[in-house]
Amino acid sequence: MNIILNFIPLKSGGGTQVGLDFLSQINKFGSKHNWYVVTTKNTVFTEYRYSDNLHLAKVIPDNILYRILFENLFCKLLINKLNASVVYTQFGPMWPGSQAINISGCAYSNLMYPELNFWEKLPYLARIKSKIIDRLRLHRMLLSDITIFETKDIEKRAITLFSLDPSRVFHVSPSTSSTFIDQHVSTESICRIKQIPNGFRVLLLSNYRVQKNIDSLPHIAHQLIHNYHIKNVIFIITLKNNDKRLHHILQLAESLHVSHCIYNIGPFPYRECTPLYNACDAVILPSLLESFSNTIIEAWHMQKPLLISDLEWARSICENGAVYFTYEDYDHCALQISKLITNNELYYNTVQNANLIIKKYSTPKTRFLSYLKIIENSTP
Repeated sequence: MNIILNFIPLKSGGGTQVGLDFLSQINKFGSKHNWYVVTTKNTVFTEYRYSDNLHLAKVIPDNILYRILFENLFCKLLINKLNASVVYTQFGPMWPGSQAINISGCAYSNLMYPELNFWEKLPYLARIKSKIIDRLRLHRMLLSDITIFETKDIEKRAITLFSLDPSRVFHVSPSTSSTFIDQHVSTESICRIKQIPNGFRVLLLSNYRVQKNIDSLPHIAHQLIHNYHIKNVIFIITLKNNDKRLHHILQLAESLHVSHCIYNIGPFPYRECTPLYNACDAVILPSLLESFSNTIIEAWHMQKPLLISDLEWARSICENGAVYFTYEDYDHCALQISKLITNNELYYNTVQNANLIIKKYSTPKTRFLSYLKIIENSTP
């Protein structure tokens, strides 16, 4: 079978890591088929070392107008040229112009949780723009022949909310990426880690996304100091130094007199993240919503207690493998961190519970084989 992999939406963040792992698994377990990658210019996929049955078929400009034209019109030429039976989109909207079978991985969790005001922190015009894009994404999702979600809870919500045919909807549980497990760490990364100040280190490994709620960290640090007299918590973030949102966070920390509690190590190579996790005492995810986050399963894999917003999506993923705090309740989050610091039993039990839960999730191999089975069964 000839299969096109639509990696156009994968430009940065966790999605690219899932995509890279997918390619790695193809080299191990996907030799029965021919795979053709379509991606965006200046992404990691343009530099990937392809193999005999895994090809870079097309690189499109990072231009929204060209992308619209390609997905609606030009894609037909490529599909016909490659005689492709399936177009599999890792995460993102399918191609409306495709006459092949369209299989889409969907990580648009905000579509499945309409009760959460996902874009409320954006400026008015940006909020309107995001809601319009959401409508377009939903339209594309409904056009897909098959849709794959990352959790059972989101799968059930999609079927209920949008009356999807259950036979066309699947969920494949996430896994730690093989590129995360098999790491080679540079001297430069080790030196950067050594510069992190001493203290109880809490990691938030992410690019800036409004729903990640990174701006809450100075407020939590302020509560830790003033309400619990804990001054040695260091929140480690990984934002670009020239990011204006970083400057806002640092200014907020300064105004609250907690600058010493926020340390920006900068963007960190994903293939070298394990020693960064090892250097930390806990991991935090104060998000409003996630479809799934690599941070969750990586924290579990690295034996670090996870602090996470006490919301339905988080409970459905983490069960008793995390310490929960009320979303945007800075004092409650500070209280939970103080308990992790002072209560060794809580710390240990959280890690041990996570060790049991992670066994329910996929390995890189079983995740790929689940996707492969769906792809293979989609054709007559």
